Amino acid sequence: MSKLFLISDQPVLLLGFEQVLEERGFQIAACLPATAVPSAAQTGRTPDLVLLDITAGLTFGNLADVHTAFPECPVVLWADSLPLDLVFRTLEFGVRGIVQRTSLPEQLADSLRKVASGEMQIGFGSARDAAPMNRKVALTPREREIVSYLRQGLRNKQIAAEMNITEGTVKIYLFRLFHKLGVRNRFELASCAIPDALPLPPNVVMDERPARNQFM
Repeated sequence: MSKLFLISDQPVLLLGFEQVLEERGFQIAACLPATAVPSAAQTGRTPDLVLLDITAGLTFGNLADVHTAFPECPVVLWADSLPLDLVFRTLEFGVRGIVQRTSLPEQLADSLRKVASGEMQIGFGSARDAAPMNRKVALTPREREIVSYLRQGLRNKQIAAEMNITEGTVKIYLFRLFHKLGVRNRFELASCAIPDALPLPPNVVMDERPARNQFM
């Protein structure tokens, strides 16, 4: 059972979240406004997951406070649609899921469970935001390294060990690469035919057997 912190500046919404999620097996450890997050952290209580409502005008400062208070805790945003550039920014503050406020209770609970188990629950947004597949793009050295390891069939945990980064950081790189290259999963990313834009690190042995799951 996941211990959940609910954060919103709307008391009625907090009560609704609490009822909906307790009925679906979540342990609600705290319901609080954003301003109370630093004080809650000082009590020593640590949630497994944070659901942060950002529909009432909360800012990146509030999100930063949550991430500072609970740096190892994944955050799910309850939000309207966000531009992709803002989505990318939220990833740096521990966000691992974005649930639109038009979602049904079961959809919210399902997304929270998946994030608690280590998955990312962030879509690509509208089709018009997607990049044309296999267009020529400039990849950073780190992005090129990620793709090269995918082509060797390495899993996220193995890539993280090879690159001396966290598994969560690998997921962030993958999310950005999916959008940048207009692909939907690891197989398409590893299969991108963009040799001019994708020089590989030296001494990398190519293997065309990518892992199947998108973020696993």
